[in-house]
Amino acid sequence: MSNLIKKGKEFFKKIIVSIKYPNHKQKSKYFNLLRTFVAIMIALLITFIILLFVSKEPFSAISTLLFSPFKSKFWFGEVLRGAVPLIFAGVAASIMLKCGQFNMIGEGSFYIGGLVGALVAIYLPVNAFLAILIACLAAIVITALFGFIPAILKAKLNVNEFVVSLMLNFIMLWVGLFFLQNYFRDESSGDIATQLIPNENRFNILLEGTYLSTGIIIAIIVVIVAALFLYKTKYGYTIRITGNNKNFAKFSGLSALSAIIYSQVIGSAIAGLGGAVEILGGIDGRFSWKSLPGYGFDGFIVAILASNNPLLAPLAALFLAYLRTGATLMSLQTDVASELIQVIQAMIIIIVAGQAFMARYKNKIFKNTEKTVLNSSGEVQ
Repeated sequence: MSNLIKKGKEFFKKIIVSIKYPNHKQKSKYFNLLRTFVAIMIALLITFIILLFVSKEPFSAISTLLFSPFKSKFWFGEVLRGAVPLIFAGVAASIMLKCGQFNMIGEGSFYIGGLVGALVAIYLPVNAFLAILIACLAAIVITALFGFIPAILKAKLNVNEFVVSLMLNFIMLWVGLFFLQNYFRDESSGDIATQLIPNENRFNILLEGTYLSTGIIIAIIVVIVAALFLYKTKYGYTIRITGNNKNFAKFSGLSALSAIIYSQVIGSAIAGLGGAVEILGGIDGRFSWKSLPGYGFDGFIVAILASNNPLLAPLAALFLAYLRTGATLMSLQTDVASELIQVIQAMIIIIVAGQAFMARYKNKIFKNTEKTVLNSSGEVQ
C-alpha cells in the first residue's frame, strides 16, 4: 500500500513539474492552444467591429451570438447535436492530415454513409440494436472501399489525393442520387427521400426536450479509439512519422506507402460512420440529402482548430457548433444574418493557418528551451 502511495506521489510530482518546467514538446502544445485562442479572440473582435456597421443594435447582436445558446435546454441540446457530425468529420480529417494527406473524401463519405445506413435500417429484416449495428458497419465498409481509390492512386502512382477525392465526391453524390431516385424513393413523401426509418432502428433521444440522440456516445467512442490508434499503436506511429517526414519513415524501415493507404481508408470510413449516425439520429427520420452535406469541409476546420489531435476534436466541434447555433439565434432575434458566422470561420482559419502568426513570440518561447530532467525522487535537477 505504501509503495502504491509513493508511486502516486511521484506521478503527481511529475505532472506539477511538467506544468512548471515544460519541455519543448509540452511548450509546443501550450503554444498551439494559445495561438488558437488568440486567433478566435481576434476573429470575434473583428466580428464585433463589423456588427457596429451592419447592425442597429450591435451589442445586442454580439450578446445573442455569444450567450443565447445557454439560455434554454433546447438550444444547448442543439449545440451538442450540431457537434456530433463535426466530431466525426474532424477526427477523419485529423487522421488523414497526420499522415500528410489532404484528402477531401469525407464530404462524399458522409453522403454515402448516410444513404447506406438508412437503406440497411429500412430494408434489412432485423430490428433495434442489431439493425443499427449492421447499418453502421455497412456504412463503414462501403465508404472504406471508396476511400481506397484515392489512397491507392496516391501510394502507387503518386496521383494528387486532393484532386482525386474532390472529383470522387461528386461521383459518390450522383451515384447515390441515382439509386435514391430510381430504386429507393418513397413516392408518397412528395420528395426525393427514402421511406421512414423504423423508430426502433434509430438512435434514441439522449436528452429529453431536445433532439440530441445517443449517437453522441458513438462519436466520443470514435474519438477515444482514434486517439489510442494514433498515439498507442505502431500503425499510428507510422502515420505520424510519415506525415512529418515521408523519406525518414522509409529509411527507418516503416511502410510509408501502407500508412498513406490506411490513413485515407480509415478517414473515409470514420466519415461514413458519421453520415450513418447523423441520419439514424436525425430529425427527419429518413434520408433526404439531395446535395453534399458540407461536413467534409467542416472537418478540416475542426482538424485545424484541434491541431490534428483527435482528443481535441470534440472541443473544436463544440466551439464551431456553438457559434453556428448562436448565429442562428442571432438571425432570429436581431437584424444580423446568420451568414456572418461564415466570416468568423474564415477569419479564424486564415489566422490559425498562417505560419507567421505569432511566430516571433514562438521563437522567444523556444529560444532558451532546456530539457527538464527528473531524478528518481521526481525533483528537478
